[in-house]
Amino acid sequence: MEPPLHRLLLVFLLLTLLPIPSLADETPEPAEDPFLRHQRYQAALEIEIGLRLFDEGDDYRAITALKRHRLLSADPAADHLTFLIIAEIYRRNAYGDLAMRHFWDAGLTGQALDPLHGITAYHLGTQELCASLRAYAGCHPYLVDLEASYRDHGHPEGAELARFHQRFVEFLLNAHADEPPSFSDPRLQRAALELEERRALLDDLPTRSPALAGVLSALLPGAGQVYNGRWTDAALAFGFTGLFAAAAVYSHFGLESLPLTILSGTLTAGFYSGNITNAIIDARRRNATLYEDFYEALHEDLWPRHTFRIIDGEVEYDYDFDWPGHATPEADPEPPPLPGML
Repeated sequence: MEPPLHRLLLVFLLLTLLPIPSLADETPEPAEDPFLRHQRYQAALEIEIGLRLFDEGDDYRAITALKRHRLLSADPAADHLTFLIIAEIYRRNAYGDLAMRHFWDAGLTGQALDPLHGITAYHLGTQELCASLRAYAGCHPYLVDLEASYRDHGHPEGAELARFHQRFVEFLLNAHADEPPSFSDPRLQRAALELEERRALLDDLPTRSPALAGVLSALLPGAGQVYNGRWTDAALAFGFTGLFAAAAVYSHFGLESLPLTILSGTLTAGFYSGNITNAIIDARRRNATLYEDFYEALHEDLWPRHTFRIIDGEVEYDYDFDWPGHATPEADPEPPPLPGML
């Protein structure tokens, strides 16, 4: 049965009114610039090489690869990661000032990604100012600001770590706080209590009085060195001073030689005054060594080291009390072949 005529007309009208897609009207997507595609590939290659060299301890070439990655990427995330790793390389090679500056640069670039990334990286730089450069008076105000910034951005763990670092620096500056330590983190709480216990050990260090050492050496050459525990220096001071004093007496009364008396007397006076000076300086040096050893042990045992790790391209921050010091990794004398690093 044939369709009615009016239905055929209706279908014809619909076909004429509906737009028919044309291939000429479609705009093809522009092809990707080959140079930009190669630039992205080269940037990914450089960061992979840089991280591999960083893990292997080939620090110089790692820094070079990371800087190339930063220039090729032109991205805040690349800047942040590059500054972090280069700063860690300088830290483990005992360049505290360069590590501090690069950590702070990582803090500035991290602000564009996440304020907490910027704050934690800035904390790493401040840690170098305190723990590596030992500028305690200068780093304390920064720690106070860090604690406030952590709290403003809802990060109580970071605020506690910054507050403990404040207490540690206050201990070294002899600015004792009256209130007892209180930290929700049990590791920080235990370290804070032990820090208070070591205050008594600091007061009981067996130091020597430089003034008393000098007076003893003035009364009897070598006595100040004995007081300082330097028996060899005491024997030398007593022996040479006594020897030249006896020579002066013999030259005057036995030989009746004025030139020899003057010469031996001058040598006696020189050894006698040097004996006094040596006792004073040695007492000060001994005290400085005692304090340096005490503070070094304090850093190794009770300074919570702020650290970061890179896991699947993401930066994670943490802290621990395992203070490894400045270890210089041993690099291979011959560079590994490029395919082996990819």
